[in-house]
Amino acid sequence: MLVLFIVILVLAISILHYEAAPHIPILIGAMIVTIYGFMIGYKWDYMEKAMVNGIAQGIAPILILSLIGTLIGVWVLNGTVQTITYFGLQLLSPATFLVSTVVITAIVATMVGSSLSAMGTIGVSLMGVAYGMDVSPAMAAGAIVSGAIFGDKLSPLSDTTNLAAATAKTNIFEHIRHMLWTTIPALVITLLIFGGIGFATAQGTADTSQIEEMMQVLQAEFTISVVTLVSPLLIIGLAVARVKPIPSLALGLIVAALTTFVTAPGSTLGDIMAAAHSGFTAETGFEAIDELLSLGGLEDMLFGISLIIIALAFGGIIQGIGITEALIGGLQRVLKSRGNTIASTLASCLGVNIATGEQYLSLILPGQMYEEAYRRHNLHPKNLSRTIEDGGTILHPLVPWGVIGAFVMTTLNVGMDYVFFVFLSLVTPFIALFYAYTGWTLTKRDEQEDSGE
Repeated sequence: MLVLFIVILVLAISILHYEAAPHIPILIGAMIVTIYGFMIGYKWDYMEKAMVNGIAQGIAPILILSLIGTLIGVWVLNGTVQTITYFGLQLLSPATFLVSTVVITAIVATMVGSSLSAMGTIGVSLMGVAYGMDVSPAMAAGAIVSGAIFGDKLSPLSDTTNLAAATAKTNIFEHIRHMLWTTIPALVITLLIFGGIGFATAQGTADTSQIEEMMQVLQAEFTISVVTLVSPLLIIGLAVARVKPIPSLALGLIVAALTTFVTAPGSTLGDIMAAAHSGFTAETGFEAIDELLSLGGLEDMLFGISLIIIALAFGGIIQGIGITEALIGGLQRVLKSRGNTIASTLASCLGVNIATGEQYLSLILPGQMYEEAYRRHNLHPKNLSRTIEDGGTILHPLVPWGVIGAFVMTTLNVGMDYVFFVFLSLVTPFIALFYAYTGWTLTKRDEQEDSGE
């Protein structure tokens, strides 16, 4: 407990006070744990192997993230993201602005696999419309964040979604399907609340000129065509057919590259490879669109990939020298029931978020700490992956000093009161707790899968 307290203190001061990127603070934390390992008698070779084993768990998601970066770059080049955004913007109407905002940001976040990209682009435009409608900025921001988090969590392109599945050692598509049990009811409740607020407060006619101009620019500068949707629809189809993520994404990338020759006339193979490596840079002159569409590429993923490697090494050394085992041993009385185990997982994820403001750690540390407890209760790993998402990344926006919280307040120009309207995040843990104590939707471990057969 003392070692973890020191590590969390270092992370909190470094990330929150000095606003350091989490990489170096986590590396320092790993050094502190390694020194403690030496003090209690562990050899370097053993601890090095523990860190390597921790990193090995993330090799598959690292490959997936690499493919995702290249895929997004090609999707923007061939017009896939533009087409999805264009049709999403058509959902806007004054009376249902808040509901439409949730839907639009959810669509964009699902397609690009990033809540930050959706909030920082479409979200900014929607905030302008909110002011024109005289809608509370905090409510509008809450709707934007709710939709973005929902889309991000159910997107196979999301780094945190892939990381949660990898941490719990379960298939990404099984993880996403299992998350539907908590996120879909939470989304329905969110839409009902925002729908009620919208119809009760909607007045006059909204100034949607900025959104209309955005749609005109998209249509004028890019090819808006259903042909661009072949690649994402193929990936979705393969996911339904339970094809593994890497071949699914690879096939989607090939199809996206081929459709580029149809939807982006004049593009060469060199252009496609450049977009896959360095991403796409939009130069339309419309700031919101240029920000939205300047993304993708393998290079864009390297920050997250390097962070995942360091965080997994950190988690590996903590687990290797027995810290997680000691903590779980001290919680044995609490973890005797599966309901208490899931509740403790949610609380631990929230605690890491509050202490460090770092969503990656809120997935990795609890995921590794509670793995054996879920195994002991005969719970399938996808129960663990869903729970660390429900308590980690979905609750992360409620921490104003966290990565997303700071981003929202700065980018959307709102105060901390936006957290009271992120209904998706507020509702999800209660749904997870309901399932935990009733046993509904909890899946038992597949013994054949567990034995590797």
